[in-house]
Amino acid sequence: AGVLLVAPFPIISGAEEAEPPSPERGLELAERLCKSCHLIGDNGGASVPSGPPTFRGIANRPGQTGRQIMNVLIQPHVPMPNMQVSGPEINDIIIYLESLRTDKGAPPLVPTWSPKPKLPSPS
Repeated sequence: AGVLLVAPFPIISGAEEAEPPSPERGLELAERLCKSCHLIGDNGGASVPSGPPTFRGIANRPGQTGRQIMNVLIQPHVPMPNMQVSGPEINDIIIYLESLRTDKGAPPLVPTWSPKPKLPSPS
């Protein structure tokens, strides 16, 4: 597998020519990987364990950043399983979470997207 490059903002890339993150792909991933523990959308009738936050709750947590979400997905904590998601999949999940934010005045989880993020120069 390739090496994930971390940009100065929470978009990570593992490919030269990446396509923009997609909230639709993020929702599909969340439905497939996360719905057994987290409430993903507005489905109030869904049954999930008590304790794990909803995706809307994650997206709207005060001070939440895309980097924090990325770190949790890269280094999951107990009881969260290690799902082995790729950089582009993490980007899709983060951009889906962005679509769930209710405070449009809050700093975006993903400030900008670039197909070739500029990495910091080595010091």
